[in-house]
Amino acid sequence: MTPPTDHGVDSTSGRTVQRWSRAQIGLACAAAAVLMAMVVVPLVLAFTGDDSASGGQPDPAGPPGWPSVRPVSDSESTATPAVHIGPQGRVVQFVATCAHTHSAPDDPIVLPGRPGASHMHDFYGAIGVDAYTYPDSMLASDTSCNKEADRAAYWHPTLYDHGEPVTPVDLTAYYRPAPGVDARDVETIPLGMALIAGDMTSTVPQEGDAVGWTCGVRDQRLDDPPVCPVSAPLHLVLTFQDCWDGQYLDSVDHRSHAAYSTDGVCPDSHPVHIPQLTVTVGFPIHGDGHDLSLASGSVYSLHGDFFNGWEPDGLWREITSCIHREVVCNLRANRAEPTILDGSESTG
Repeated sequence: MTPPTDHGVDSTSGRTVQRWSRAQIGLACAAAAVLMAMVVVPLVLAFTGDDSASGGQPDPAGPPGWPSVRPVSDSESTATPAVHIGPQGRVVQFVATCAHTHSAPDDPIVLPGRPGASHMHDFYGAIGVDAYTYPDSMLASDTSCNKEADRAAYWHPTLYDHGEPVTPVDLTAYYRPAPGVDARDVETIPLGMALIAGDMTSTVPQEGDAVGWTCGVRDQRLDDPPVCPVSAPLHLVLTFQDCWDGQYLDSVDHRSHAAYSTDGVCPDSHPVHIPQLTVTVGFPIHGDGHDLSLASGSVYSLHGDFFNGWEPDGLWREITSCIHREVVCNLRANRAEPTILDGSESTG
């Protein structure tokens, strides 16, 4: 059996196991033995996470209750995100703020059904997220977000300071058209879609602006956590893919079903514009004297996950009311009402 790894494949379909069973028992086995292997072996593998039979690639249909899975392609986009800079009051958006709910060594995207198999993560949004979380369970949950319809799950590796876990302040999720994208072209994010920003295996600074560190709400993204003033403490920043292939909610590598746009254009393989989700997480870290690391390794292994559990009508209402109307909603500067982008708004 393949031992658990943080980014191993986490499910094996019945069809794949049947091929493995026939190879193991041989054509000379009795019909009863074949039937027994086809029934018992899939149950065992489902709980151990063994993916050796398929070379690490599950059936694209995926197990019941989990997102559909896209096979890995050699022609995926390698673009990195274009990010919004400047006053956020000039960026079409809606915003959700979510409290930290708990920390756990679980990952329902990468390691579904395998509790304790991951490094430690900090979770926000849907209440009670664990290794067994799936779209329907998020819809049925309460939420720590200030928008009741936002029952999505957000998580990232736990931050440590001198080896001790740091409790986050909160998470802010900005949903916007990516730079250069016509706001009217933005479609909804399908229920159950899984997205990952950043590379948890990285030991050197990551290319592009998908992940980074900053102070307060500054739009700069730095490879190393900066020394921040008390008035603008440390934040991590994650920017997720804004183009979807229109078919699969996840993929074997958890990336091939989504891509970043370039100059406002999605690649032909991923033609559907979805909101560009940028997440910031604040920590009570400022000044000198810190020794920071992540549960996944050094600060260069920064990454984060989004598992869409938004109530579909609620998410579509936010998209049509804010993004399609090209207004600014829910700025953190205590402005709850939309701001029409006619050039007359303050930028705060």
